[in-house]
Parts: sequence; structure tokens; C-alpha cells
Amino acid sequence: MSLKINIANNNKVIECEQGENLYLVLAAHNLIDAPCGGRGVCGKCGVEVDGVKKLSCEVRINKDINVTLPESEKASRITSTGFKKDFKLDAAQGLGIAVDIGTTTVVAALIDLASGEELESYSCLNSQKACGQDVITRIHYSDENSENLSGLNYLQKLILDDLRNLISKLLENYNARDVKAVTVAGNTTMIHLFAGVNPHSLSAAPYKPMFDGALILSAKDLNLNNLDCEVYCLPAVAAYVGGDITAGVLACGIDEMQGRILFIDIGTNGEMVLANNQKLFACSCAAGPALEGMNITCGMRAADGAVDDVTIDDNNKIKFSTINNKSPKGICGSGLLALIAELRAHKIINSSGRFNDCELVSVDTENKKRVVIDAANNIFISQKDIRQVQLAKGAILSGVVTMLRAAGLRPDELDKVIIAGQFGSHLKAESITGAGLIPDELTQKIIYAGNTSISGAEICLLSRGQREQCENFTNKINYIELSTLEGFDKVFIDSLKF
Repeated sequence: MSLKINIANNNKVIECEQGENLYLVLAAHNLIDAPCGGRGVCGKCGVEVDGVKKLSCEVRINKDINVTLPESEKASRITSTGFKKDFKLDAAQGLGIAVDIGTTTVVAALIDLASGEELESYSCLNSQKACGQDVITRIHYSDENSENLSGLNYLQKLILDDLRNLISKLLENYNARDVKAVTVAGNTTMIHLFAGVNPHSLSAAPYKPMFDGALILSAKDLNLNNLDCEVYCLPAVAAYVGGDITAGVLACGIDEMQGRILFIDIGTNGEMVLANNQKLFACSCAAGPALEGMNITCGMRAADGAVDDVTIDDNNKIKFSTINNKSPKGICGSGLLALIAELRAHKIINSSGRFNDCELVSVDTENKKRVVIDAANNIFISQKDIRQVQLAKGAILSGVVTMLRAAGLRPDELDKVIIAGQFGSHLKAESITGAGLIPDELTQKIIYAGNTSISGAEICLLSRGQREQCENFTNKINYIELSTLEGFDKVFIDSLKF
């Protein structure tokens, strides 16, 4: 029996079958998303159904209904450029397209192959977010099936549609026949889904990708905008250290540097590489989506109105800023870490992460402690939220500590810390160390590299020699699997302390 969903604030009518889940129907039309992918655990998919507020994932459609969607969040801070070392270009003519497929965002750039000049660049949110905000949720989703499309095929369709839209914009003033190559950097899960390869093996021991080294595909087979060229996907180190990280190592030239350099991409998956005079170590830690504002009571992605910075003065007065100075709607990852750093500095939380008794700590109607950031808009941080951040910071710090031990180094022996990635680009150094993600003594050694995934993809587009170099050092990286490392549990527990 066919039923109708009238989207009241979108002038749209969707037909569905009786008994379907409302979230899945809305997500299939890219109208809603939630961190848990509609599994009923995050509470972020609220809508109004016939005037009553409900979680869409809990609604079965048994009649025609009217649905009012929440105001959509448009990402305001997609970092589309990153540091790019000097290198020798191939003597080539025509155009190329470099792509960064992130878990949250997608960036594509049109490059003149002869000069290396970027001609156009566009970005968007990754439409797969409707199926979950993190890679583990999407891996699980890829195993699900419906009558129309398997989870894997649906996820591939979403990312290919995103890329087709971006390429269409890139080529508005150019000819598709002039595009001679495409390069793609992304984490290992994203590349599996882009290629239509089931990533199930990444979620279970021994955590092995379904392919080794660089993956070469055909633009024609992927039906990418009438392109007829090779699609080169940068090689991964392991299941959770992907081509986006090897792109970053290549772009920053870490594999060639003398000295001791720590490279970190802070995000849902905290991926890092430590270079000790060209000897490379790598690991990945499951930081979870909390640092990007997800699974946080008042959390949101970095969009207009998100609290992005917080300070507490000596009189215990909280001051904050919002993205584009819009009315406060919630708190994003950069604001969250700035707040945690301030709570720690003012001893409002103790080393265990618990709230101390002070004037800024209040209790809600259920007698649960919290610190209110903006009373007028009911934006606050709870003890549960602190725990979510604590787990994320513990994961990242334990990875850093483990790699330093493997390399036989102390934190103060590092020459520099390179912060890369979409999220890291918007963090203050004082927030990174102040919230305890990396040791305090490294504050003055932090430098920002931006989106090195896209810049590494551009380098591979412009130089065959650099591609070979990337493949060579990828094979030589000493990967540390934290989940099976003896004694890691103790390191992680110690790293939870503020």
C-alpha cells in the first residue's frame, strides 16, 4: 500500500510503502541525517509528525503524514586547500581532477597539468552522512539490504552522485575530453565504498583491506561525467590509516625530512604518523564523533550558529563566539575542545573529568550536573558530554604516547607537530593541548597544514615520480595495531586523565 509523506517546510511529497521507517525514507531522499545512522541511539533525528515532535527513526509509517523537518545545517568550514611541498611536475598537457573523499566532506579541484595551477575547486558534505557519521556505522550499513538497493550499492551511489555534481561544476567552462587523469585520496573505508568494494573486512580482525597498494579504476566504469581516463586512488597503510594520511605525508614531505615530526589528522578516526629521522611509524585510534560535535547533547557540526570558541575569565564569566556570528544553535568540535581546555584550566573539572563544586556548575531538573554556556538558547555541557570527550582525547593521547615509546622518544624531543585535516584546521593550539589531546609541552611546536589529503592527491596528479614515492614509503611505514598491543589498555586508561 502506497502512502504519502508531505514535507511541510520543503514543498515536497514522498511516496513510500506502509510500515517503512520514516528516518530511512527521509535519509534516502537526503533530507535528514544522524550520527548513528538511524539506529535509535543518538537522539538527533527529531522531526514533527502531524504537529508532534518525534524521533524519525522511531516512526513506522502506517498512514499519510505531514512532516516538518529541522532546519538543515550547511557546513560553513570545509577546508579545501592544504600545504603542498615543492616538487617537479611531469611534462603533461590537459586537465586533471584531484579529489579528497572525507567521512564528512568531499573536495574536488580542477588542475592544469602543465602548470600545476588550480583552476576551480568545489566542496560539499558527504551524502553518506545520512547512513551514519563515522566509518564503523557505514561499514555496518553496507551489509544491510533492501528490496531496491543493497547498503553497499546505495553508499557507492551517494558518493558517486556527490562527485558527479562536483565535477559538473568544475567543468562548466571546460571540456570533459581534456581531463586526462583523476586522483582520489580518502580513508580506507571511503575508498572501498567509492570503488563499490564491501568494507566488511575492515571491521573484524585481522582488519585487512580488500586490496593492497594503490587502486586504479576507470572513470568510464564509474560513469563519471563522460570522463575517459584513469582514476588513481592513493595507497593505504592499513584499515584505519588510509590514502588521506599517505597523501598528507607526501604533501608535507615528512618521509624526506630529518628530525622528529608528529603528523596528526584529528577527527572521528585519529590517524597519526611519527617520523624519527625518516623512520616512519603509524597508528590509528577510534576517537569517535564527539570531537566533531556528535554524540554531544548540544553538539552540532561546524555550521552557522555553532559555538566555535569559548573563554572563561577570572570572574568565572563565560564568553563565546559563533560561526559567522549567527545566533547560537549548539556547540561544534572546536568550541567543545576550547570549553574543555577552559574548564580544565580553571579547575572546574578535576583530573578524572568530574565537575568540581563551583558557581558555574549547576544541576538540571534530574539533578544532573552541567555547565551552561548560553542560558537563553539552552546550550550547555553535561557530565555525560565530558565523558564522551574524555574517551576521544584518551584515544588520541594514548596513540601519541604509544608511538613515541615505539620510536624511543620523549614528547619534548619532538621538533614539530603537524595538525592536518578538516577539523584540525579550526582548532587553537591551546585547545589541543589544553584539552589533553597531546602533551602540554607541545603547544609551541604545533603547526597547521590544512587539507593535506587534497594537496597530496594533487601532487599525485601532477607527478608519476611522486606517486611512486608515495607507494614506496607506504610499504615501509611501521604500523602499530593498538587494539592488539600488549599493555595498551593501561596506556589508554592513564591517557583518560585530564
